[in-house]
Amino acid sequence: MDDDDFPFASAIIPAAGDSSRLSGARRKPWLPLGGEMLVARVVRLLKAVPAVAEIILAVHPDDENFARDEIGESLRQTGVDLIVVGGKTRAETVLNALQATDANHEVVAIHDAARPFADRGMCNALCKMARQGGAAIPVVPVCDSIKRVSADRVVENVRRLGLMAAQTPQCFKREILIDAYAYAAATGGIGEHITDDAGLVENYGREVRVILGSANNFKITTKEDWRRAELLVKESSELKVES
Repeated sequence: MDDDDFPFASAIIPAAGDSSRLSGARRKPWLPLGGEMLVARVVRLLKAVPAVAEIILAVHPDDENFARDEIGESLRQTGVDLIVVGGKTRAETVLNALQATDANHEVVAIHDAARPFADRGMCNALCKMARQGGAAIPVVPVCDSIKRVSADRVVENVRRLGLMAAQTPQCFKREILIDAYAYAAATGGIGEHITDDAGLVENYGREVRVILGSANNFKITTKEDWRRAELLVKESSELKVES
């Protein structure tokens, strides 16, 4: 039996952001999408990935009691193995969760709490690529014209040849990610300037491999994104009924 037949990855879901671009009494991960909490959809997605052995959810400090006590049992039944408290920045949140991962798992997969439509096969392939090569992420081509602006004027037209937008899950060998975070903490700090973990690993001097992601694997950020997500859920439900 191949080693890949056994789960070997820890999955981290950073869900500690302020969700400032979506209004509501609750932060974005807890909002209902098609009758189910957004974060629960992401947990179920990762739970179905063969490579994933554990799921760690990192929550905002203000949401700790809600996540542990009010809906903790529901989260555990969905597939969450451990809940940790996030930090002031996304990088701090991921680091808190990383320190709680099982040291026996070779790979760490980090997936946004606001990307509920990632393909399970792609997630599994990324975990395998990271296990073999150290780091792997999904990317999609940048299709719009890109312009650099200053104040209210265009100062440069940026050629989009070779430009790609990064998605998640971003997958890394555990020891590489730990070393990359240690390097970042020692050289520039772990602050808002770190926008994704792949950039942190690249800055550490490690190569990151890529595979083509999907347009449906978008991050729900705005109200327009939320409406698009609701439409996808509705279409998916209708297809299941028809089949």
